Amino acid sequence: MKFEKLLLNLAIFAFAGCATYNKNPTTTYESKEDASVSRIAGGDNKTKNIVVINSLKNQISGKLHAKVEVQNQSSKPSIFLYRFDWVSEDGSVENSPVWSNATINGKEMQTLQAVDPRGNAVDFRLVLKGT
Repeated sequence: MKFEKLLLNLAIFAFAGCATYNKNPTTTYESKEDASVSRIAGGDNKTKNIVVINSLKNQISGKLHAKVEVQNQSSKPSIFLYRFDWVSEDGSVENSPVWSNATINGKEMQTLQAVDPRGNAVDFRLVLKGT
């Protein structure tokens, strides 16, 4: 009986020491009604110099068009991946499986844009991931 308890305790300690490690952290931004974008999750160190300057969303032909101006605040070029996730009226989020590649030189701005492929989104989220 003591041997079984010892094995059980060893197993518990072995699994307790296993922490999850996210090799691909992301930073997520959400648009607001006043056309601003705020960070809602994440802290990807590789994209920490990328800041959102402005955002715009329009309904064109029944589909949501999203545009976000980002700026590299570093003096060095930044290479990262981005995607737009689409939020429907009921609040559900459809994560886009496609990541797009972007490069922004030091102190420059760039506009990232996408169109809701489903045609039922009312809002969007921008997700950045360092490469």
